[in-house]
Amino acid sequence: MAVLGSKRAIGAIAVAVLLCVATSQAASTSSSQTYQLTIGGGSVDSAAFRWSSALAETLSRPPGLPDCDPVAPCGVPGVVAGAQTYDDGKSLLAALADAKIATAVMPVLSLVRDRCDAAKGQKASQVSTLKILYRQPLYLVVHGGAAPNAHPAEWVGKTLATGLPGTDSETVTLGLLDAYRVPRSKVKLLRLPPAGIVTALRDGTAAVGFLLGHVFDAPVGTLVNHGFTLMSLPDSAERTHLLQAIPALEPSAIPPGTYPGIPAISIVAQPVAWVAGPGLDPDLAEKLVTAISEVHNQARIAEMVDSATPVPDGEAFQRLPVPLADGAKAVALSKHLPFGIIDCAVATKR
Repeated sequence: MAVLGSKRAIGAIAVAVLLCVATSQAASTSSSQTYQLTIGGGSVDSAAFRWSSALAETLSRPPGLPDCDPVAPCGVPGVVAGAQTYDDGKSLLAALADAKIATAVMPVLSLVRDRCDAAKGQKASQVSTLKILYRQPLYLVVHGGAAPNAHPAEWVGKTLATGLPGTDSETVTLGLLDAYRVPRSKVKLLRLPPAGIVTALRDGTAAVGFLLGHVFDAPVGTLVNHGFTLMSLPDSAERTHLLQAIPALEPSAIPPGTYPGIPAISIVAQPVAWVAGPGLDPDLAEKLVTAISEVHNQARIAEMVDSATPVPDGEAFQRLPVPLADGAKAVALSKHLPFGIIDCAVATKR
């Protein structure tokens, strides 16, 4: 069940309530249409929820306000937006598909699986992409310095901590083991909630931890300060196989200096998209995407989302998990930006 959280999101909702009153008072003098827009995000401590809150604050601009200043951040006329938390991807996707919320900020792996792995006779959720927002890094945290457990082949006989069954973390962990030819029977997998993975590393229960997403930025920093390090996944035939098996993933890197004493780390990441449910009006979708693509609004959002760095506009419509919404397509075409959908995984010979 969705619950409201975060000071930022509560503020957005509170403002929305007050502005609804202002809208009704201005109804006799303005014919502008009001759009109530709910943006779903992840758990209250996630980057996805920070993004949904930032989008809500940036886009809200109810009728009755003066015209936008062309040299300052400004929302979409008529929009009253609020952010809403969801504890897991399945409930968030279900709410979006059932039109309980209008849009959502979601990792693409969940969306690609929904589209590509639908059981025979079942249809994928009818959602579309508005824009790729940022990327979730995969942190491979290992005990000690660079030498111990520094290659998947060295994990045989070790305990690995990953996410709960069905999570993106577990999917990536299993795909990585297969790609690097580490038999699942030769390792012990601990499937734990996020906090449990960190605890298992700190108390020595697990030798390797699979941490996917910016929710782990601070915990990883703490672990590094206590003698842990990050493992790299450099370009190799095995990594290529992983990216083919899970096409939602893409090569990425942790910049040097992100954590003390750790150089640039080659990793994989999954993009996170802003997606729309089946009922979002194309004209409104175009206005929303245009607004968050405006340079002043981009700067405002970047300040609010902390370490989850926005992707450049030139990459924002590529490798989409589901087809591009008509309104978003109009924006991409107007800027001559390439767009395309991620292929489903295919079996590859080794």
